[in-house]
Amino acid sequence: MSKLDQMARLLREKSIRVTTQRMAVLDYLYHNPDHPTVRDIHRQVRKRFPYISRATIYNALKTLVDGGLLQEIMVRQENKHFDWNVSSHHHFKCVKCGRVEDIPYAVLTAAQVARNVAGYRVNEVRVVMEGYCKGCLGKTDRPKTGHPRSA
Repeated sequence: MSKLDQMARLLREKSIRVTTQRMAVLDYLYHNPDHPTVRDIHRQVRKRFPYISRATIYNALKTLVDGGLLQEIMVRQENKHFDWNVSSHHHFKCVKCGRVEDIPYAVLTAAQVARNVAGYRVNEVRVVMEGYCKGCLGKTDRPKTGHPRSA
């Protein structure tokens, strides 16, 4: 079974109508795990479908997120990113290049947080960490340790 057939099956299992637009968005996200924004997705999907609107992309993304097939990530208030990986995990955003990467959930789990937060029932933890990615570490003039303002 091809990856597109698997995606179509996932949509049908969630009772989501299979459309060319939704398939194009899913296909792009599957092949581009760098957590693109709506703008990125629209720019790339338009190369295959020149008349697709940004509103159509937004609608497809909303349907796919509501159906549990995508995860919406708020890295900054003004930029939503989207992730094909809907398993529990965290994210790391590089402050230099802007790249968003997955971080294993085991780094900080709901159970770990619950042990340290009295009076709350913690079901899930989603964290967006910021700093310098592996690729940018050697390319920056930032302080080597500590908070940049403490140097």
